[in-house]
Amino acid sequence: MTGGQESEAVGRRHIPNSAFAQALIQSIERSQTFAKVVEGQSQAADFLLTATLFTLDKRVFGRTVKLEVGWTLRRIDTGVVAWQEAIVSEYSEGNVQTATEGAARSNIAQALGKISKLNL
Repeated sequence: MTGGQESEAVGRRHIPNSAFAQALIQSIERSQTFAKVVEGQSQAADFLLTATLFTLDKRVFGRTVKLEVGWTLRRIDTGVVAWQEAIVSEYSEGNVQTATEGAARSNIAQALGKISKLNL
């Protein structure tokens, strides 16, 4: 995961790379989209999944958070891209932090749903 922000600017919510990566790993394990998760680049894995946070738009007064993440799934052995897409998700419930977390969960769920339909 890249493009996140590890420290919070005053008064602004953010998504740390480490938190998004952990949420992604937990979602993969729960959904069983892949047989197992190997963190980092490893020859023990068949695919490398990368996520890049492009935009995180927070409308504080409306409590709506819009999140765009670029996803790439690449075969480890050949380097060929099996799937690549930018996914936009939006969430409007609760406070800004809750909406940020909801937008992230939604984005991960959409990505894993699309990956699960691929003929890998």
